This record gives sequence, structure tokens and C-alpha cells, in this order.
Amino acid sequence: MEYVDGEGTAASREAIGAHLVTCGTCRAIAAEQRDLSETARAWTVDAPPSSLRPPAAPVARGLLTRAGKWRPSRVALAVLSAAAVVLFVVSVPMRQQRVAPAAPAPAISASESAPRRAVVQGPGGGGGGAAGGERAAQLDSIVAGVSQSVAPRTPAVIRTATLRIVVKEFDGVRATVEGIVSQSDGFIDHMTVSGDTTTARTLRGVVRVPGDRMAAALARLRQIGQAVEDTQGSQDVTDHIVDLDARLVSARATEQRLKELLQTRTGKLSDVLEVERELTRVRLDIERLDAEKTNVGRRVSYATIDITISEERKAGLEAGPLPLTTRIRVAAADGLAAALESVALMLLFLLRAGPTLLLWGVAVAAGWLLVRRLKGSSA
Repeated sequence: MEYVDGEGTAASREAIGAHLVTCGTCRAIAAEQRDLSETARAWTVDAPPSSLRPPAAPVARGLLTRAGKWRPSRVALAVLSAAAVVLFVVSVPMRQQRVAPAAPAPAISASESAPRRAVVQGPGGGGGGAAGGERAAQLDSIVAGVSQSVAPRTPAVIRTATLRIVVKEFDGVRATVEGIVSQSDGFIDHMTVSGDTTTARTLRGVVRVPGDRMAAALARLRQIGQAVEDTQGSQDVTDHIVDLDARLVSARATEQRLKELLQTRTGKLSDVLEVERELTRVRLDIERLDAEKTNVGRRVSYATIDITISEERKAGLEAGPLPLTTRIRVAAADGLAAALESVALMLLFLLRAGPTLLLWGVAVAAGWLLVRRLKGSSA
């Protein structure tokens, strides 16, 4: 269709044109597509038949005039009144049996209804008559049921906390943190311990605990040492989860409709390939939405605690890891090596610049002697 409608890139059009020269089947398909395009351009709507026009005004006025002049007799009035009473008595019980209290229709957002209408109408834009109505009713029931089942009943909140603690005894800190996380039915996302006996040691990590046990876990972590930073935060993602559920329902309904089209499609190969490409795209969207919903649900279920525990170091003179005599020998060796390096550098400088300096020294001395002789002769 791109080639027939004059669209597509120049390279693709040249390739298709070269293929049409040698393939009679494809030339027939291209001619058929051109005929369809020409027929669609030339098609117009016919004028409505005369039977659909409203009746003339004088006829209606005459009927109203006749109806206004009619005067019913007493017998006719009695018969009409009796018939009305009998009809009322018979119709009231039947209406009570047939009419039942209707359940309130579930609210469907615009994001759900628009894709559902697109799926029901299909690629051509029509509803398909009775079959389209049946499909629309089925999708309405599916969307309503899933919307009621997936709607969250309680707010979905992502909880986070940041805790910095300073301790005097650092040796058992890691085991204490691991015990608190294990007793809270949580897990350690990652944890790192840095430093040695000569420097201040630090524990950094991120732990995850159930949201309803976050307060208890923080209370026990604060007992490890002195808290110098204690920050908590939360984020309400209820609307985001509702939006993800609605988009998943719409995407699954679209996938089901595309599967039905693929099973019943008996047209051209290009149409089948187009449906398969659209089905692949919809499946990728469903997997992405599922993964995003799972990630958000995990963050809602487990609170995140960013913890940093540092060792308190007392002021004092550090002797260092090496003895004093060894450090003196190392310093002397370093001084001797620096002296030898300076001598070597000076020797290399003289070797590189000595000839040039000697040449300029001889030239300066000769000039000085020449000046002294000229002064002596003039005197």
C-alpha cells in the first residue's frame, strides 16, 4: 500500500518497482490495490429516496382538524374507561415481576473505554453489526469485573528512611544489624564495611523490612549507638497502581482481539504480518506494565532503610604501622636516593648544555680582550 499510495522511502520504492517488473502476481496485486483506491475516491453518497421525506404540512393539519372536531359519545367514554382500568390492573403485576433493582454500573475511566472501543471497532473503524455488539458486551463485563477486583482497598505507600549512627564499639555492629533485619522478616539489599584498626571503620548498607514493621526496626537500630541523622519519608502510589491496572486490562483486551483477528484472517500476507507486529508490540507493553507493577508492589510491601554506622575515634597520636627505627632508615634511604638523583640530573644538564656554554664563554672572553686592546692603543 505504501508503494501504491506513493509513500515510503526511495530505496524501498525502487526495490518494489524492480520486483514488479519480473513478478506477475505482485503486479496483479498492485493493480487491484490501485482499483480499490480509485473506487474509494470516486464513491459518493446517493440522495435519500422520496419516501424518507416528512409528509406535507397541509395533510397533518387536516388530520389534527378532524381529530379536534370528534366528540365521543357516553357509550364510547364508558368503554374506553373500562379498557384503561383493565389494562392498568393487568400491567402492574407484570411490571413488578420483570423489573428488578439494577446494580450500580462500575465506573470506567476514559483510559479504559477508549482502547476498548478501538478493539471492538477493529481496524476498519466499524463495529461489525451484531457481532461487534456482542464483543462490546463481553469486553464491558470483563473490564467491569477486573476493575472491581484490582482496585486497591487501602492506600499504597512507599516508605523510606535514612539513619546515621555513631558507635563506640564497632566489632559486633554488623551481627547486630543482621539480627535486627532477620527478626523483622526483612533482607539486606547490600552492605559494605570499610576501614581497619588504624582508621575509623564505617558500615554502609540498604536494608528492606516489611512496611508494618519499619517503626520497630528503626527503634531497635537507634539503640545501637547515637543517632546523628534520622529522616523518614513516604510516597503515595495508589493512583499509579490504579492506572497500571487499567492499562493492563486495556492491553489484555487488545491482545485477545488481535488473537481473534489473527485466527480468522484469510486476506493478504501483508495484513497478517501487520496484525502480528501489532500483537508483538501489545505483548511487550503487557510485560513492561507487569514488571513495573511488580516493582512498585515490592517497594510498597518492603520499606527501604539507608543505614550508615561509623566508629567513634578518640583524639590521640597514632604511632603508625611501622616502628620508629624502621621509619628512620626508610627516611635516610629516601634522602640518599634524592641526593644521588640531583647529582645525576646536574651531570646530565652539564653534558647537554656544557658545549653551548663553553662556546659562548670563549666568545665573550675574546670580545672582552679585544675591547681592552682598543682602549690601550687609544691611550
